[in-house]
Amino acid sequence: MKISGNIPAKERKKGNTNPYLNEGLIPSIIYGGKADPTMVAVDKIQLKKRFDEGGFYSKIFEIELGDKKEAVIVKSIQRNKVKHNPIHIDFQRVDEKTRIIISVPVELIDQENSPGLKQGGVLNVVRREIELSCLANNIPEKFVISLEGKEIGDDIRLSSVTLGEGMKPTILGRDFMLATIQAPKVEKEPEVQETAESTGEDSENTEEKKEEEKAAE
Repeated sequence: MKISGNIPAKERKKGNTNPYLNEGLIPSIIYGGKADPTMVAVDKIQLKKRFDEGGFYSKIFEIELGDKKEAVIVKSIQRNKVKHNPIHIDFQRVDEKTRIIISVPVELIDQENSPGLKQGGVLNVVRREIELSCLANNIPEKFVISLEGKEIGDDIRLSSVTLGEGMKPTILGRDFMLATIQAPKVEKEPEVQETAESTGEDSENTEEKKEEEKAAE
């Protein structure tokens, strides 16, 4: 089972979580497996480093709790509604036999070798991730799909992805779409409206009014 990094933590108690947040810790919980749920507070700086490395939701981390280590995946993050910074994290325990549901990012490459895109086509990404069920010891970091040779009107679907052993998409029985190459949009030229100068009617009426005004004087 591949461990992608460590996250230091310490045990915490129930109740007010603000003291932990003020110390640069994020209140969290570890659950799953045969052990009881464990309340912890993880180091905010180390967590951000793991997040910035990419593929955060499709990696296994070790929570370091003193001499004890727990292999986990991130299940959910609760964020502050205003600042959007994390205020609580749910971790799930995993081992080599744990089957999990996880979202794996999709990367589209070789765009420069797509005839459709060279002709001005537009790449429309429908799904940036594929949710699948797999064993914790066989989590793909990402799915890479080449756009080489793709023309305008071509679709990129689930069937373009090679799934590893034991991997199953959570959406079954459907070859769902990941991306398309669409034709470029053609903007219509604005319609030319008739003006007073083109008809001459308004200009003639104006001259008549001027003559009438002079005569009245």
